[in-house]
Amino acid sequence: MTVALVILGMLLGGSLHGFSGALLGGVAGYAIGILHSLKQKLHGMENEIAELRQLSKSRGSETAGMAETAKETPAAAAYPGEIPPEPISPDQSFAFEQRGEAACRKKEAAATAVEQQAGKPETPAPGGKYHAFTHPLVEKLNSFITGGSLLVKVGIVILFFGVSFLVKYAAEHELLPIELRLSGAAFGGIVLLLVGWRLRQRRDIYAQVLQGGGIGILYLTTFAALRLYSLIPHAFAFFVLVSVALLSAILAVLQNARALAVIGVSGGFLAPVLTSTGGGSHVILFSYYALLNCGIIGIAWFRAWRVLNLFGFAFTFVIGGLWGYRYYQPEYFSTTEPFLVLFFSMYVAIAILFALRQEPDLKGYLDGTLVFGTPIVTFALQGMLVRQHQYGLAWSALIIGLIYMPLAWVLFLKKSPHMRTLIEAFFAFGVVFATLAIPLALENRWTSAAWALEGAGILWAGTRQRKTIARSFGIFLLFAAGIAFLADAHRVSGGIPVLNSYFLGCVLLACSGIFAALCLHRQRENVGRLELIIGIALFVWGLLWWFGGGLSEIDRHMSRDFRMGSILMFFAITCSACDYLERRLAWTWASWPALLLLPLLYCTSLAVADGGLHPFSQAGYIAWPVAFAAFYRILHHHEWLHGDIRKGLHAGALWLLAWLLAMEMHWQGGNLIDGADTWSQAAWGLAPAIVILIISKLGQKVRWPVRENLGTYLSLGAGPVALAAWLWVLYANMTSAGDSYPLRYLPFLNPLDVTICIVFTALTVWFMSLRSAYPDSFTVGRIRVVLGGYAASLFIWINAILVRTIHQWSGIEFSLSPLFHSVLLQASFSIFWSLLALCTMVIATRSGLRTAWLAGAGLLVMVVVKLFLVDLSNTGSVERIVSFVGVGILLLIIGYVSPVPPRTEKEDQP
Repeated sequence: MTVALVILGMLLGGSLHGFSGALLGGVAGYAIGILHSLKQKLHGMENEIAELRQLSKSRGSETAGMAETAKETPAAAAYPGEIPPEPISPDQSFAFEQRGEAACRKKEAAATAVEQQAGKPETPAPGGKYHAFTHPLVEKLNSFITGGSLLVKVGIVILFFGVSFLVKYAAEHELLPIELRLSGAAFGGIVLLLVGWRLRQRRDIYAQVLQGGGIGILYLTTFAALRLYSLIPHAFAFFVLVSVALLSAILAVLQNARALAVIGVSGGFLAPVLTSTGGGSHVILFSYYALLNCGIIGIAWFRAWRVLNLFGFAFTFVIGGLWGYRYYQPEYFSTTEPFLVLFFSMYVAIAILFALRQEPDLKGYLDGTLVFGTPIVTFALQGMLVRQHQYGLAWSALIIGLIYMPLAWVLFLKKSPHMRTLIEAFFAFGVVFATLAIPLALENRWTSAAWALEGAGILWAGTRQRKTIARSFGIFLLFAAGIAFLADAHRVSGGIPVLNSYFLGCVLLACSGIFAALCLHRQRENVGRLELIIGIALFVWGLLWWFGGGLSEIDRHMSRDFRMGSILMFFAITCSACDYLERRLAWTWASWPALLLLPLLYCTSLAVADGGLHPFSQAGYIAWPVAFAAFYRILHHHEWLHGDIRKGLHAGALWLLAWLLAMEMHWQGGNLIDGADTWSQAAWGLAPAIVILIISKLGQKVRWPVRENLGTYLSLGAGPVALAAWLWVLYANMTSAGDSYPLRYLPFLNPLDVTICIVFTALTVWFMSLRSAYPDSFTVGRIRVVLGGYAASLFIWINAILVRTIHQWSGIEFSLSPLFHSVLLQASFSIFWSLLALCTMVIATRSGLRTAWLAGAGLLVMVVVKLFLVDLSNTGSVERIVSFVGVGILLLIIGYVSPVPPRTEKEDQP
């Protein structure tokens, strides 16, 4: 209802008399709405009073009746058939009557108090049954308007505006001599002051309103006499304004009248706005505002009135800035800068004075605006004044930082516990502005960084004071700062490494996001689940800015000869710092970016491979050992992790080590021996074989990380490495010609075959170690599968040696079709397989291994099938004749020396 009346009043007043009419109409509509609301509440309270009176009367009669009954009724009649209670004595009856009468008197006193309260045109106390507002700001506004005498307050406001418009109207139409008009207005203000002072003891609220109106009128007339009509000299006007400001402060302090102080200050600040003609000197305006702020400082010396400080700040920086914005230009620097410095000093002093008497609520509606708003607004106005100077804003930021840090130190020396919050805020501002001076000295990219820092500060204050709105606004500023920075990211940055606005801006955004996440984490018991999720997002946001800024800086400024190593060192230092933060601050969120070092190392290794580099290039010979040392240090601090995660990290580090070693050996082999791919190809098998041998034979000598996690390193760690080595053996035997340039090719004594031999040795040692570590996991069936695969791999390798030897010595092209149609190779296969079968079956017969004998027999079947399907097509060559004769002789020998062994229990044992 009230809102509707306000809107209706503004519409009607605006249609009749423009802006001023809309303003007065809105005030009148609000007053009518409040009166209507009070009437409804008064009617409700009257009904409640009537109910209370009726209840008190019925309770009194009931009490008297109970007392008479207790005196006259015999106990036996009241309790027939039971043991009667003791009769009520006359003294007890008298006491009962007294308690009933006391209760009735208390009810009547309560009803009378409610009746008296209802007789006053005031709203019930906040929190009562009829209290309509719940928000603190609305409560204060409603209390200011409806507290005391509503009609008087509305009347004094209307009178103030009326006098203002009357002065302007009289000046425009020259109705009366100007001296008489101004004297009458001043006399009216003095009369209001005197009447209000006389009534201060009897009707304090009414008296304070009159005094406030009188002070405002004196401000208005003095300013008009000086600025509009030049009737009084500047010195006299200065004396009068100082006197009125001093009088206002004295009256407010003597009567402890915060409302009087606010009214007086508001009237003083609004005087130049209401009497403005669009011209005049900004020096006079700012001097006038400086005098008003001196009055606020004087009041702050005696009283800790938050609302007064806020009003002064808002009028000085907001209204004064909007009204005099055209003077915050470089051409007015000499006449505007002193006032800006003065205003900044005044409100820093006001914040300190307030903190000396009461601990500041840095997040609160008033104090947060004053403490955080003063440097931010001042810095923004300063930017308008010095924007044409190359390093003007940088010097300004440095000076502000040098002001705040000594102030924080001086306040810290006072050792006042309630000043701790203000000290932390001042110190934070000192560090922030001193830091901003560096990028601002190079480039003018400060808006995003300032937003991020302000957002972090507001969120910090919001977490300390448990204010959801402040935390939400701080989060909004943090993300808005990043978006604004990205919108300006295309602009060319400075050429100095690290000390340029782009990198330092990324650093400030990153630090702000990480600090905000830390604040939310520390107050996780007092914030909601959604805010915790946002905190994690802020942490990730900060890390992205940090990594993005760092990698961009390395790419733009680091020499190519050191680029990859610099990236590795950057990753290692960053993740180590996160590990330190986790342990130092008990911040579990920081553990995950610390453990992110291993995936980052994998990404770097892929970049190395994709760029045609080798791990030791670009200072990698220093960076990779440092990075692995940092990772294992981090991993040692996280042995408490879940078993699967911990095992995965240990195994992943071993895989990466084998991969890097293979890449480096591959590059070194190709670089040292140009023109021979076999040497570099052998590195892909030699490196994993070396890793497997070290883990299997020397791992137990290293207490951490191998011996304490030996099972993990042998199974999950070395297992994939062994698989990769075995797959490489198969691949190399199928694709490599075995060129050993510059050495002469010899079977078994060439780089490829020597490497394969080492791989088989490493696989054997690893399998034996793994079997010792997990004896229960290797059954007879599993062992047979492993041995079968091992034997098949050896068979492939020996045949590949035969193929490579035929290729190298006979000159047959190393490709599938020429080799398949080579008579020499096919005859060699037949004789070689027969000899191999002979050896296998003889050993199997002597050892009683029926399975091995059957394997040899199967190989012989393959030879016979091959002879009749492949070799029989061309029997005119010497090689085919030799193969048939040789195979036949070998079959006769096998039939004589190698009968089928009987099945024994020995074959069932592993």
